Amino acid sequence: MDRMSLQIRGRGFTLVEMMIVVVLIGTLLSVGAPLMQRQLAGNRLHAESSRFLGAINLARSEAVMRNQTVSICPSTMAQTGVPKCSGIYAQGWIVFANPDRDKVVDTGTDTVLRVFEGLPEGYHLTNRSGSRDAFQLINFLPDGTSHSTRTLMFCPPQQALAPSLSIVMNIVGRARLVEDWGQCPAV
Repeated sequence: MDRMSLQIRGRGFTLVEMMIVVVLIGTLLSVGAPLMQRQLAGNRLHAESSRFLGAINLARSEAVMRNQTVSICPSTMAQTGVPKCSGIYAQGWIVFANPDRDKVVDTGTDTVLRVFEGLPEGYHLTNRSGSRDAFQLINFLPDGTSHSTRTLMFCPPQQALAPSLSIVMNIVGRARLVEDWGQCPAV
Protein backbone atom coordinates (compact mmCIF):
# COMPACT_ATOMS: atom_id res chain seq x y z
CA MET A 1 0.00 0.00 0.00
CA ASP A 2 1.19 3.43 -0.74
CA ARG A 3 1.23 6.32 1.68
CA MET A 4 -1.78 8.15 0.15
CA SER A 5 -4.20 5.24 0.63
CA LEU A 6 -3.32 4.99 4.34
CA GLN A 7 -4.14 8.66 4.92
CA ILE A 8 -7.53 8.41 3.23
CA ARG A 9 -8.42 5.27 5.18
CA GLY A 10 -7.83 6.91 8.57
CA ARG A 11 -10.25 9.81 8.05
CA GLY A 12 -13.60 8.02 8.70
CA PHE A 13 -15.78 7.65 11.80
CA THR A 14 -16.15 4.43 13.72
CA LEU A 15 -19.57 3.06 14.59
CA VAL A 16 -19.00 3.85 18.29
CA GLU A 17 -18.11 7.47 17.52
CA MET A 18 -21.18 7.85 15.34
CA MET A 19 -23.47 6.42 18.05
CA ILE A 20 -22.02 8.79 20.65
CA VAL A 21 -22.75 11.75 18.36
CA VAL A 22 -26.33 10.53 17.79
CA VAL A 23 -26.91 10.11 21.55
CA LEU A 24 -25.52 13.61 22.23
CA ILE A 25 -27.73 15.19 19.56
CA GLY A 26 -30.79 13.35 20.93
CA THR A 27 -30.05 14.52 24.47
CA LEU A 28 -29.57 18.12 23.39
CA LEU A 29 -32.83 18.08 21.43
CA SER A 30 -34.83 16.56 24.28
CA VAL A 31 -33.54 19.21 26.70
CA GLY A 32 -33.57 22.13 24.25
CA ALA A 33 -36.99 21.67 22.61
CA PRO A 34 -39.10 22.63 25.69
CA LEU A 35 -36.83 25.59 26.36
CA MET A 36 -37.17 26.71 22.76
CA GLN A 37 -40.96 26.33 22.92
CA ARG A 38 -41.07 28.49 26.06
CA GLN A 39 -38.87 31.10 24.39
CA LEU A 40 -41.05 31.19 21.28
CA ALA A 41 -44.25 31.53 23.36
CA GLY A 42 -42.65 34.33 25.38
CA ASN A 43 -41.61 36.17 22.23
CA ARG A 44 -45.10 35.81 20.75
CA LEU A 45 -46.65 37.05 24.00
CA HIS A 46 -44.34 40.07 24.00
CA ALA A 47 -45.25 40.83 20.37
CA GLU A 48 -49.00 40.63 21.07
CA SER A 49 -48.82 42.77 24.20
CA SER A 50 -46.68 45.32 22.35
CA ARG A 51 -49.32 45.40 19.61
CA PHE A 52 -51.99 46.28 22.17
CA LEU A 53 -49.67 48.84 23.79
CA GLY A 54 -49.26 50.38 20.32
CA ALA A 55 -53.06 50.66 20.05
CA ILE A 56 -53.16 52.44 23.42
CA ASN A 57 -50.45 54.87 22.37
CA LEU A 58 -52.22 55.48 19.06
CA ALA A 59 -55.52 56.22 20.81
CA ARG A 60 -53.88 58.56 23.28
CA SER A 61 -51.97 60.54 20.65
CA GLU A 62 -55.00 60.73 18.33
CA ALA A 63 -57.14 62.05 21.20
CA VAL A 64 -54.68 64.90 21.72
CA MET A 65 -54.20 65.55 18.01
CA ARG A 66 -57.94 65.52 17.19
CA ASN A 67 -58.92 67.30 20.42
CA GLN A 68 -61.69 64.76 21.02
CA THR A 69 -62.21 61.48 22.82
CA VAL A 70 -60.68 58.42 21.16
CA SER A 71 -61.62 54.94 22.38
CA ILE A 72 -60.45 51.34 22.17
CA CYS A 73 -63.05 48.60 22.33
CA PRO A 74 -63.16 44.85 21.67
CA SER A 75 -64.40 44.10 18.17
CA THR A 76 -64.41 41.37 15.55
CA MET A 77 -64.31 43.96 12.76
CA ALA A 78 -61.11 42.42 11.34
CA GLN A 79 -63.12 39.26 10.51
CA THR A 80 -66.60 40.65 9.90
CA GLY A 81 -65.94 44.14 8.51
CA VAL A 82 -68.67 45.50 10.80
CA PRO A 83 -67.54 48.36 13.09
CA LYS A 84 -69.19 47.19 16.30
CA CYS A 85 -67.93 47.05 19.89
CA SER A 86 -68.68 43.59 21.25
CA GLY A 87 -67.05 40.51 22.70
CA ILE A 88 -63.63 40.45 24.33
CA TYR A 89 -60.27 41.95 23.39
CA ALA A 90 -58.78 38.51 22.64
CA GLN A 91 -61.06 38.40 19.56
CA GLY A 92 -59.71 41.70 18.23
CA TRP A 93 -60.09 45.42 18.89
CA ILE A 94 -60.58 48.76 17.17
CA VAL A 95 -59.41 52.31 17.84
CA PHE A 96 -62.01 54.92 16.91
CA ALA A 97 -62.78 58.62 17.39
CA ASN A 98 -65.64 58.64 19.87
CA PRO A 99 -66.90 62.16 20.77
CA ASP A 100 -69.87 60.86 22.79
CA ARG A 101 -67.70 58.37 24.80
CA ASP A 102 -70.10 55.44 24.38
CA LYS A 103 -69.49 51.83 23.35
CA VAL A 104 -71.23 52.33 20.00
CA VAL A 105 -69.48 53.17 16.73
CA ASP A 106 -71.91 55.75 15.35
CA THR A 107 -71.95 56.20 11.58
CA GLY A 108 -71.44 59.82 10.65
CA THR A 109 -69.87 61.01 13.93
CA ASP A 110 -67.36 58.29 14.86
CA THR A 111 -64.34 57.39 12.75
CA VAL A 112 -62.60 54.01 12.91
CA LEU A 113 -58.87 54.79 12.99
CA ARG A 114 -57.40 51.30 13.10
CA VAL A 115 -58.58 47.69 13.22
CA PHE A 116 -56.58 44.96 14.99
CA GLU A 117 -56.75 41.18 14.62
CA GLY A 118 -57.38 39.05 17.70
CA LEU A 119 -54.83 37.11 19.69
CA PRO A 120 -53.49 33.76 18.43
CA GLU A 121 -55.20 30.56 19.52
CA GLY A 122 -54.54 29.74 23.18
CA TYR A 123 -53.47 33.26 24.24
CA HIS A 124 -55.70 35.19 26.67
CA LEU A 125 -56.21 38.80 27.74
CA THR A 126 -57.69 39.20 31.21
CA ASN A 127 -57.89 41.59 34.13
CA ARG A 128 -54.96 41.52 36.58
CA SER A 129 -56.50 38.92 38.86
CA GLY A 130 -57.23 36.66 35.88
CA SER A 131 -60.85 36.31 36.98
CA ARG A 132 -62.46 37.54 33.72
CA ASP A 133 -61.64 38.32 30.10
CA ALA A 134 -60.91 41.96 29.30
CA PHE A 135 -63.82 43.67 27.56
CA GLN A 136 -64.20 47.22 28.94
CA LEU A 137 -64.05 50.34 26.78
CA ILE A 138 -60.88 52.42 27.14
CA ASN A 139 -61.38 56.17 26.60
CA PHE A 140 -58.70 58.81 26.11
CA LEU A 141 -59.82 62.39 26.55
CA PRO A 142 -58.59 65.35 24.47
CA ASP A 143 -55.88 66.10 27.05
CA GLY A 144 -54.48 62.54 26.67
CA THR A 145 -55.69 61.28 30.04
CA SER A 146 -57.85 58.25 30.63
CA HIS A 147 -59.20 59.18 34.10
CA SER A 148 -59.01 55.53 35.18
CA THR A 149 -56.32 53.07 36.15
CA ARG A 150 -56.30 49.70 34.45
CA THR A 151 -54.22 46.55 34.23
CA LEU A 152 -54.61 44.10 31.35
CA MET A 153 -52.78 40.78 31.62
CA PHE A 154 -51.64 38.79 28.58
CA CYS A 155 -51.36 35.04 29.20
CA PRO A 156 -49.67 32.44 26.97
CA PRO A 157 -51.11 28.99 26.30
CA GLN A 158 -50.95 26.80 29.41
CA GLN A 159 -48.34 24.38 28.06
CA ALA A 160 -45.91 27.23 27.23
CA LEU A 161 -45.02 28.00 30.88
CA ALA A 162 -43.92 31.53 29.93
CA PRO A 163 -44.51 34.35 32.43
CA SER A 164 -47.46 36.68 31.93
CA LEU A 165 -47.09 40.23 30.59
CA SER A 166 -49.29 43.07 31.79
CA ILE A 167 -50.09 46.50 30.45
CA VAL A 168 -50.48 48.88 33.36
CA MET A 169 -52.20 52.22 32.72
CA ASN A 170 -52.12 55.03 35.24
CA ILE A 171 -54.79 57.69 35.67
CA VAL A 172 -53.11 60.14 33.28
CA GLY A 173 -53.14 57.56 30.47
CA ARG A 174 -49.50 56.47 30.48
CA ALA A 175 -49.20 52.75 29.74
CA ARG A 176 -46.24 50.45 30.31
CA LEU A 177 -45.42 46.73 30.02
CA VAL A 178 -44.66 44.76 33.18
CA GLU A 179 -43.53 41.12 33.21
CA ASP A 180 -44.98 38.46 35.54
CA TRP A 181 -47.36 40.82 37.36
CA GLY A 182 -50.28 38.56 38.09
CA GLN A 183 -51.20 34.90 37.90
CA CYS A 184 -52.68 33.59 34.66
CA PRO A 185 -55.85 31.54 35.10
CA ALA A 186 -55.79 27.82 34.45
CA VAL A 187 -57.82 27.34 31.30
